[in-house]
Amino acid sequence: MLAVRWLFPATEVRIDTHCLDCGEPILVRMLDEEILEVDPPTTVGHINNPLPKVYSGELSARFF
Repeated sequence: MLAVRWLFPATEVRIDTHCLDCGEPILVRMLDEEILEVDPPTTVGHINNPLPKVYSGELSARFF
């Protein structure tokens, strides 16, 4: 989800989605590297990359 910021530089991006577990609506607003709003505030991100590759620098990860 956060990878879309590279597609829209200097543009506010709004993502409306839902939790795949409980169906609750999720809103994320961002502008470049800044996350402007996350609702609900308890939202957590998930990355499907193997952590050894992230730690080695082979893959990059940004969590919110």
